[in-house]
Amino acid sequence: MKWLARLFPTDDCASETSTDDLHRAAAALLMEVARTDGEVDEREERLLIQAVQRHWRLDDTEMADIVSELRERVEAATDLFEFTRPLRERWDPETRVRLIYDMWAIAAADGKADVHEEQLIRRVSELLYVSHGDYIRGKMAALGEDG
Repeated sequence: MKWLARLFPTDDCASETSTDDLHRAAAALLMEVARTDGEVDEREERLLIQAVQRHWRLDDTEMADIVSELRERVEAATDLFEFTRPLRERWDPETRVRLIYDMWAIAAADGKADVHEEQLIRRVSELLYVSHGDYIRGKMAALGEDG
């Protein structure tokens, strides 16, 4: 869990956050969407793993470790800010928008997005400074709605 210490320093000495640490923070946000409705079903976890591997090319072993760590970390997380702050500071706007689209894809894995998933994604998009228009476009794309 060294990546968590780098991403979420507990002392006054801020350590260097690596690119992989940022990818894990994004995976944590995807995991949070997957578990918002109370459980992570197989489709949601598969989409989470596919999104992370597609965008950030993490191997299967690392993904298994990350998913295991994220289950623990997300359970203990008290605020989305700890996951979004490093992403907002280090990622360009397009990458942050892509994460919102991936969050919507996971929320819609069962064919619909519930109100809690929608609220979570809205909050994350605000924390990442993603426009409301991009938030809505992500929702429409995931749910197959016409705009």
